[in-house]
Amino acid sequence: MIKNLKILIVDDHQLVRDGIRHMLLSQPSQFKFNISEADCSEEAFKKTLAEDFDVILIDYQLPDVIGPAAVSRILYYKPISKILVLSNYDEYSCILNMKQSGVKGYVLKNISPKELITAIETILSGKKYFSKEISEKLKDLKRKKDRTMTEREKLGVTSRQIEILKLISDGMTNDDISKKLKLAKRTIDTHRQNLLIKLGVNNTAALIKKAAELSIL
Repeated sequence: MIKNLKILIVDDHQLVRDGIRHMLLSQPSQFKFNISEADCSEEAFKKTLAEDFDVILIDYQLPDVIGPAAVSRILYYKPISKILVLSNYDEYSCILNMKQSGVKGYVLKNISPKELITAIETILSGKKYFSKEISEKLKDLKRKKDRTMTEREKLGVTSRQIEILKLISDGMTNDDISKKLKLAKRTIDTHRQNLLIKLGVNNTAALIKKAAELSIL
C-alpha cells in the first residue's frame, strides 16, 4: 500500500533541492512524496508552523542561521517533528551540534537514493539513522572520550581541575579564574599547583601542552 508522505527540503541551493526531489521521486518506495521546499530557516519555520511534515530534510549551513538553531526553533514549536540532516559537513562539531539539537539522523549529500529512502523509513519507525561515515565519526569521538576519561582517572585529575585547566588554556590568570568561578584565589593556586604535579610539568606552557597531548583539554 502506497503511503502519502509530506517532506520539507530545507537548503539554500535550488540545484540541491532539485537533486533531492529527483532522488525521492525516482526511487521505488512505499511512499508517494508530497514535497515542499524552503531556502532558509525562516521560510522553513513558517512552513512548519503552517502544516505538519512527516520528515524535514535540512542542511547544516543555511544563509540566515546554522542548522542547530533552525532545528531547535522548529522543535520548540513542533516537538514531534522528525528531522534528518542532509549535509556536506562531516566535522565532529557539526555532527554533535545537530545531534544535541534533537535531529533524528544525519547523512551526507553523497548518499544514494536507496539509502536516503532507508534513512527516512528508519526515522519514521521511531529510530535514529546515521550514515556509515557519520557513525564512524561518532564512534571515534566516543573512543577519544573514553581514552580521555581513562587518562584523567590515571592521573587523578578532577572535573574542577579540568574546568580550571580550560580557563588557564584560554589565557586567564588565577585572579581571573577566581572571580569567574567564585572561588578563593588560594583554592585556584592549589588546584593549579596540583595540576602541575599530576601532569609532571613545571610551568603553564608545559601544562597546556601536556594536557593537549593527553587529550584531557
